[in-house]
Amino acid sequence: MISVAPSGDEDRPIRISAPGRDPLDVTRAELTALVHESRVHLMRTFPTPPIGGGITDSGG
Repeated sequence: MISVAPSGDEDRPIRISAPGRDPLDVTRAELTALVHESRVHLMRTFPTPPIGGGITDSGG
């Protein structure tokens, strides 16, 4: 399980820990970018059908 906690470092205040890996200290901007890239990767890897109620092409 991945955990996120304060690191105690002024420059990189957030610590990400994962089993079998060294802890990674990051900034808030780096964490935001990491989360975004993870979501994009998951959406590309496991695409889902669109949710109903979207814009339709009425053809007229």
